[in-house]
Amino acid sequence: MILAKVVGRVISNQKSPELTGSKLLMVQKIDRKENLREDIHVAIDRVGAGSGDVVLVGEWSVPESRNIYQDNMSIIAIVEKIQNDE
Repeated sequence: MILAKVVGRVISNQKSPELTGSKLLMVQKIDRKENLREDIHVAIDRVGAGSGDVVLVGEWSVPESRNIYQDNMSIIAIVEKIQNDE
């Protein structure tokens, strides 16, 4: 699982049947201080996340999509707080 920030939305008029009704969001990995890192990814939103939300993204977390998409990512939680113990 990774921490990421929602940075946009992907709008599509055609989707695989397994994704019908799913919202696709652009997410960017963050570090523990919420600094953006690395490339932008597209994740299936399963929790109602929105722009600017910090989210927990699971890879391979949607069994019905696993066989179709090699790099499946799903938003599985909206993070309220990151507590650093350093």
